[in-house]
Amino acid sequence: MIASRRSLLTASGIIAGTTIVALGMTTIAGGTPATATVADGCTATVRVDSRWGSGAGGGQIVTFTVTNTAPATASQWTVTWPLADGQRIVSSWNTAVDTAGSVATATNAPYNGVLAPGASTTFGLQLAGPTATPTPRCANNAAPPTTVSPPSGADVTVRETDNQRTITLFVGQTLGVALAADYLPPTVGGSALTPLSTSGGYPSGQPLVATLRAVSPGTAELTSQTDHACRHATPPCALPTVLWAVHVAVIEVPPTGSGQTVVVTAPDNQRDLTLRVGDSLVVSLASNYLPPTVTPTGVVAPGEVTGGYPSGQPLIARYQAATPGRVDVATITDNLCRHSPTPCPSPQVRWVVHVTVTP
Repeated sequence: MIASRRSLLTASGIIAGTTIVALGMTTIAGGTPATATVADGCTATVRVDSRWGSGAGGGQIVTFTVTNTAPATASQWTVTWPLADGQRIVSSWNTAVDTAGSVATATNAPYNGVLAPGASTTFGLQLAGPTATPTPRCANNAAPPTTVSPPSGADVTVRETDNQRTITLFVGQTLGVALAADYLPPTVGGSALTPLSTSGGYPSGQPLVATLRAVSPGTAELTSQTDHACRHATPPCALPTVLWAVHVAVIEVPPTGSGQTVVVTAPDNQRDLTLRVGDSLVVSLASNYLPPTVTPTGVVAPGEVTGGYPSGQPLIARYQAATPGRVDVATITDNLCRHSPTPCPSPQVRWVVHVTVTP
């Protein structure tokens, strides 16, 4: 599975020039109810009915409300959302739920799929693990689905389901953005990315497609939000604004001939990796992770570490496989409010990869 270094840098992708293996992307858990965009004929809102514990021992009961916002009657609906790291579905009611990787999909039961314009139905879940509130996306068959094709030639493409993720790019790579037509053109904070092209988005009525290039090592914040014509009418409608953001860490391309570089991120938690002496390991995590610890020392040689808590910047840590053996590279999240005189109950999320180095 070898490609040029401009190949897709996503889960289980490989980039070679040297070879660069990217094993996942980081999802940052949110903590407040969220409302889905109405681009596909419906909205989905989330209410937390009860919540307990924290981290892996946490859990919650949530209720989703699905509303048909299309002018025609719907006979089926689908709600999707990204699961937080370590979060899992224990049980559900009034729906059928499936998971693929870190994305959950709920579909209507035989008795609650038909919704007249403006009508609503509900379904519920019991979730275990970190108590992040789901951020859903809803679609039904009463409105034509909005298909957003990714920009051609982009090394990495981010979509609505990537909201609040942290991704890693190498200098020279391009980032594609593919969002629904009700999103405003994205804005960029930071100097690591530069815009190349933008088309569509509100109020054009066309899907939003943008391309950016990683131009220098550092971090960047890519943000957008939804808008609707009815919100500017008199009187304005009550459709909510949906916020969207992706955190980008840009790093230098490893020198040619130095062996493969493996990039690990939050979904790689508890993964077993095998490296050869001379290979490089890059840990790319969200800004609320502490710099990793390595146990035992000597198997991998530590390199540069940037960002992480409390810097507010994505965490990037580099290591080089130095000698055969087995080593754990581990870290944990932290939060400023946990260190206040009255600490907040923010749960800490542990993360570790088990690395075996061979000759």
